[in-house]
Amino acid sequence: MQPELFLVAVDGDRIIGSVMAGYDGHRGWLYYLASDPERRGAGIGRTLVAAAEQRLVAMGCPKVQLMVRPDNEAARGFYDALGYEPFQTWDTGKRLIPDV
Repeated sequence: MQPELFLVAVDGDRIIGSVMAGYDGHRGWLYYLASDPERRGAGIGRTLVAAAEQRLVAMGCPKVQLMVRPDNEAARGFYDALGYEPFQTWDTGKRLIPDV
């Protein structure tokens, strides 16, 4: 829906990272941040998150959120280092199209 919020990091002709973001007019969301496992720690994820945040701010987005599974310690530590603060919510969902 917002292709300007789908960011891809490349090195030559190789994709080394990506992030999807969205803005619903109330808050922004980050989805599916990924970086090449062989290049973790090189700042790819940090750069992608910063670029997504900058684009969200330019759209007037006052706040960004994301979800991380509680047992994903590496991701939690990564976002903690970027200044993201945990808060509690009740997560719920409904599958609309069955997995095949």
